[in-house]
Amino acid sequence: MITQKYMHQRYLQKALVFFRMAVITAITLIYFTAMAQQGPTYEEAIKKADTYLNTQQLLNAKAYYQMALKLKPNDPYAIKQIRVVVNKMKNNQAKEEEYYDIIDLADVFYDQKAYSKALVQYRKALNVIPGDAYAKDKVDEILRKKAEQKDKLISYNLAMRDGARLAGIDKYDSAIIVYREAHRLLPDRKEPGEKIALAKQMQSGYQEKLKLFKEAMEQAGRYLLIKDYVTTLSYYQKAHFIFPGNKEVNKKIKNIQPLADKQLKYNRLIDEADNFYVSKNFIAAREKYKDALKAWPGNNYPKDMMQKIDDLLAEQRKNLDKNYRRYIHSADSLYQLKEYVTAKGDYNMALTLKPDEKYPRSRLNDIAGYLAQQQKAFEADYNKKIAEADKLFQEKKYNEAKAQYQLALKINPEDEYPGQKLNEIEKQLELLALTAQQNAIYQDIINEADRLYNEGHYELAIKKYTEAQAVKSMDNYPVHQIDQIRQLLASAAKQKEIDEKFGQLILLAGKLYDEDKLDESKKAYRNALELKPGDPLPQNEITRIDSVIDARIQQAEIDRQYKDLIAQADSLVELKNYDEAIALYSQAMDVKPKGREADEKRLKARTMKSSYERALAREAAYTKAIQEGDKLLKEENYELAKVEYQKALNLKNSESYPKQQIGEINITLKRLEAEKEQRYQEAVAKADNLFGQGNFNDAARQYKVATSIKPAEDYPLRRLAECNTKIEEQLRKNKARYDIAIANGDKLYAAKIYDKAILAYKKAEGLMPDEPYARGMINKITRYIEENAIVDVVKKIVQINSGTTEKFDFEPVPVKVRKSNYVLVKAKNLGDKSFKIIFSYGSSKGKNGGFVVQVPKGNEYNDFIIRVGNQYKWFSDDNNWLSIYPEGGNIEIKLVRISTAE
Repeated sequence: MITQKYMHQRYLQKALVFFRMAVITAITLIYFTAMAQQGPTYEEAIKKADTYLNTQQLLNAKAYYQMALKLKPNDPYAIKQIRVVVNKMKNNQAKEEEYYDIIDLADVFYDQKAYSKALVQYRKALNVIPGDAYAKDKVDEILRKKAEQKDKLISYNLAMRDGARLAGIDKYDSAIIVYREAHRLLPDRKEPGEKIALAKQMQSGYQEKLKLFKEAMEQAGRYLLIKDYVTTLSYYQKAHFIFPGNKEVNKKIKNIQPLADKQLKYNRLIDEADNFYVSKNFIAAREKYKDALKAWPGNNYPKDMMQKIDDLLAEQRKNLDKNYRRYIHSADSLYQLKEYVTAKGDYNMALTLKPDEKYPRSRLNDIAGYLAQQQKAFEADYNKKIAEADKLFQEKKYNEAKAQYQLALKINPEDEYPGQKLNEIEKQLELLALTAQQNAIYQDIINEADRLYNEGHYELAIKKYTEAQAVKSMDNYPVHQIDQIRQLLASAAKQKEIDEKFGQLILLAGKLYDEDKLDESKKAYRNALELKPGDPLPQNEITRIDSVIDARIQQAEIDRQYKDLIAQADSLVELKNYDEAIALYSQAMDVKPKGREADEKRLKARTMKSSYERALAREAAYTKAIQEGDKLLKEENYELAKVEYQKALNLKNSESYPKQQIGEINITLKRLEAEKEQRYQEAVAKADNLFGQGNFNDAARQYKVATSIKPAEDYPLRRLAECNTKIEEQLRKNKARYDIAIANGDKLYAAKIYDKAILAYKKAEGLMPDEPYARGMINKITRYIEENAIVDVVKKIVQINSGTTEKFDFEPVPVKVRKSNYVLVKAKNLGDKSFKIIFSYGSSKGKNGGFVVQVPKGNEYNDFIIRVGNQYKWFSDDNNWLSIYPEGGNIEIKLVRISTAE
């Protein structure tokens, strides 16, 4: 049943312990049963049991006490000791239950890897059962794990630092490998997993940026091949915005920038030349193409256009008159249609063919005049357009300004100002596009940097803010953020240093505490508290250490009192004053309930007391047997005398007197051998008669006499067995009545009704004379009454003859103690028969009451204790005399004492 109760995963060890206990118990009982069959004596069994009890071998002790109880049924000492053993076993079981409850909690903490909490519980279990192998092994294992954990933590921190460094230089694959190693070292930590996820995320972003970067570089390369430096520059700038720190890109931008500027100037000149070319102002166009060629000598386009103009003019000059007339005719037609600008082109072409002709020049002058008039008409509108365009330009509304400048240019194509502003607008729009692209890239980098900053990835955030700073060097935000992060990192480094020092102090303090160096441990915790005043751990540990120190001071005082009480008790044991010694051992147990020494010594003292009492009882039984043997021998009851002498020899086998008497009886019995049959018949007849009267003890004795005369006879043996059966039945009945009488006596004793308690104890003693408890309690009560004297009425020996009254005066007893008064009388019968004594008491008013004592026959002093405090006349009046009247015999009184039970 016990084993099944604990057959559970957590209780397997506990079940195993109980199973072993059950097996040991069974083996022990089998062993002791075998030993019992070999016939050990009661004394041997008790001696072995006491030895096992003193060495805490409780199962063995219990088995031997049970064996003693079989040898001597109802033996009070064996019964009492079995109770002691059972109580100890219950206490041990309670300790085991407490131990397993603690171990269960410790194992839960251990399984959860809460090693510090588990360590506390395993050590607590060792306090309950010191030296327990399981708890000790677990403590050693946790301490070993903590040492290993410290080494792992160092490697973990190094790996995390390397991972951050590698991620900071965009080596994400290597960073992930290092972070995985950190995770392997400390799988319970979340940070490596978070860092791996972040590295993968950043790696993905980095690869996307790398893709865009490569595309921009490839496009720049393509446009560079066709010498489109402006477009090439825009793609290099895009690549620069993606990776601002790329030295190769920055170098290419530096090299391409002058070429792009030259190309922009060239493009503007080409545009102007093309406009002149379209308006057939070939001479002006050729000049612009010539300027463009100077701006970019290696470009063939202006050279080709100049050649084209030259070829065109040369071709036109081949049929000079015809072409001249054709251009004049066309110009005149256009002039008539008021298409003055187009007409102007044809007149210019005609003038180019024949520069000396006056007609085209005059027409040109007319057109110029007309246009001048028209110019005047449109001047106000032109200025208005220019003013409006300038205003829009200043407001950076470039597209709207562009439209106005273009209108102004249509009004006055000859004015260079709108063209210049249009060129500026193109540059500004291009710059705005680049700036917008730059801002977008910058904002993406800032957003990423801010996210890393908010997530606490400071090193990576610095890297991103630095990239943003390279994109927009004039923006203060990245600089501010970098400064703030560096302050945080400096603060974090300082805090980390504090944390590391704090952790070292906490570890040191814990180690010192484990080594029981409490003062040094407390100092270390105080140093840790100075580093982190708000941390509750060191303060809690200091409080705990103070509690331990206070507890140890208190424990030291308890130990001192405990040792003093044990020393006093030890001295009393040496003086064989066992009752007081046991009381002091009990006091020591009250001072220190878990003190094993006091408990063991108290148990030993009880054992010694029992042994001492048994020795006294044995001595008394020996003396009684010798006296009875001498008496029977004197009466020539040789067989019975021999039985008594043999009983005495069994009690003290080293004594020579019983051996000598038995030897003499044997000689006498040999002489009386001839009369054996007659004596045998007489013994059997006497035994049968006593058996018939129900006097089984005396009958058994006579049957033993008959058996001693004729051992081979079956009849006396059979009848002796019947006597023993009857005696056992009578003993059982007497035991029940004895227990009731003892219980009544104890109850009356507890109620301090000592006279009735004595009657109950005497009744118990009459039922079981061999039991020492009743006589011990009678003696105890007598001593108590004797020691708590108030007044001695008779304190010297006085003889009072039958029929004579003797009166004795005394001072009245104080009122406050009258209700607890007893009268102790020590008297001896001077005759050979029992009689009674009449005691009376009273005051000056007369007789108030009295009591009667029955004096047994015999010439020994007897103690009589009479309770008078319950008599109304005793406590209500100031009684001051006592009279004694023996009726039917003479009496000798040596003490009449009034005592109190309080």
